[in-house]
Amino acid sequence: MNIVDYVRKNKATFAEQPLNEVDSLVFAEVAYFNFRRSESQLPKRTLGELTRDAEYMTAGTLSILRRHNLQLVKALNKSPRFAPVEVGFARSRSSDSKEERFAAVTFRTGENSWHISYRGTGVSLVGWKENLKMALMLVIPTQRIALDYLTTVASRVSGSLTLGGLSKGGNLSVFAATYAPDSVKERISAVYNHDGPGFKEGIFDDPRYLSVADRIHKTVPHDSIVGMLLNTTHNYEVVDSVGVSIKQHDPFTWVVKDNYGFKKLPQTTRTSKVTDAALTKWLSNMDERTRRRFVYAVFAIVEGSGAREVGDFLHRPLRKIRLMRKAYDALQPSDRELIAHGGKQLLSLWFGDLFALAKRKK
Repeated sequence: MNIVDYVRKNKATFAEQPLNEVDSLVFAEVAYFNFRRSESQLPKRTLGELTRDAEYMTAGTLSILRRHNLQLVKALNKSPRFAPVEVGFARSRSSDSKEERFAAVTFRTGENSWHISYRGTGVSLVGWKENLKMALMLVIPTQRIALDYLTTVASRVSGSLTLGGLSKGGNLSVFAATYAPDSVKERISAVYNHDGPGFKEGIFDDPRYLSVADRIHKTVPHDSIVGMLLNTTHNYEVVDSVGVSIKQHDPFTWVVKDNYGFKKLPQTTRTSKVTDAALTKWLSNMDERTRRRFVYAVFAIVEGSGAREVGDFLHRPLRKIRLMRKAYDALQPSDRELIAHGGKQLLSLWFGDLFALAKRKK
């Protein structure tokens, strides 16, 4: 079963069965939904009340996930477990000029229990550009906002805290927990990082990270790509998925074993390992300036297509490709060479590692 089946079948309240990793992934997907201004303060309304308007809540979510999100909203509305959960502190911040996309929401799962869920990348290309900037900057602005959000919520409520998120949301949850004040950190009982990318430079030797590391639970699908990007911890659990390759980043493809957790596998696939190794080598071969030039050149090409959201590429895709080619031709010769060389180098590393793996296997 997937997370929609889980919501339908798990009848236990949070008082009867505390929050687990599957609940966190459900809340991570809910963080992509729309919340009105009335949900920006202390929790008053419940998920059961909010999910009566399924169309409003799911409007603007990634088109390929819309059908599943509508199913999820309807399941949440009827769920004895999720419908009574109160929702509050909904925050959304968007700035194209600053290249920032941030959203988070808090759920009251018990009298003294609160779960903070950070939204992942979303449909905006600005959000994807922000993700790539993780390879350029030690700290991106959204990570600082995530930390501020945690400390603000913690100052408004009492009791235990759990954090979580999918993709960029998982990265934000780890960052916020790591750099939170000790008075907040001691209230955090668990952090759920679902297939979130790592950091430009490892924080994993930092005493502030080590002080909360035993409470961080990272899960990745067995063909993970996003969750293996940049410097990341090797302490993670592998989840079975019915998706293929990058499609496994879709949370609706993750296999739920029972009412307590996901179906786990012993390790990621060979393809995931090869992709991770190739990307790591590729990035390590670039100095800081070259990385920055590459990222901004790639996005100059993407933005040249006229697309503003990921879903835009599904509309008249051949025209988008022609416009991207035109944007590529308009780049400085040195940037065109950088794109071409970088792309060839990445493919060479990937195929080289793949052939080496096949040879060892043979």
